Amino acid sequence: MTLYSFVLFVHVTAVLALSATLSFEALSLFRLRHASSLSEIQRWMDPVPGLRWIAISSMVLLLVSGIYLAQQISALGMAWPKVTIAALLLIAPFGALTGRRLRAIRQACAAAKTINSELLGHVRDPILKISLGIRVGIFLGIVLLMAAKPQLWMAVGVVATSVVLGLFFSAMPSRKNATNLPARSTGIGD
Repeated sequence: MTLYSFVLFVHVTAVLALSATLSFEALSLFRLRHASSLSEIQRWMDPVPGLRWIAISSMVLLLVSGIYLAQQISALGMAWPKVTIAALLLIAPFGALTGRRLRAIRQACAAAKTINSELLGHVRDPILKISLGIRVGIFLGIVLLMAAKPQLWMAVGVVATSVVLGLFFSAMPSRKNATNLPARSTGIGD
């Protein structure tokens, strides 16, 4: 086994781990938003212990191994690795934003005896859904950059489109929320 093949293995493993962390986060967020009891919220706060550290480690391994692999194939002078690195670094602040929101949920959960409006407000905070949508969009955009290896403006377009699609999908109401919306008042005979 060569060093290149080992680093490639580490890179692919980090991609899979990051994909898994985003999937667990999506499941956790879905279950939190639809929780009906305090114990259910507590159960889904941390579905996998250490998930945050797995995500951070995966990001670091992706960055380091990706730079090494791009250097080995003489691609660092091309546009797509640079845009990929920038996009990968763009994921981090959204992950940090989610982390702060989850800490607020933990604090509200620890202080609550039952589900209250403050806790529900934290759990249903739209920023959680938007952050996840953007990170998943960017992640999929990075996968496309790795596969297509486009020129600069196409690479930037891929990432921008990925962010917009992530925002779009995060703004869509869930099926349960869409069917349970209160009827709008027409002002006539109310």
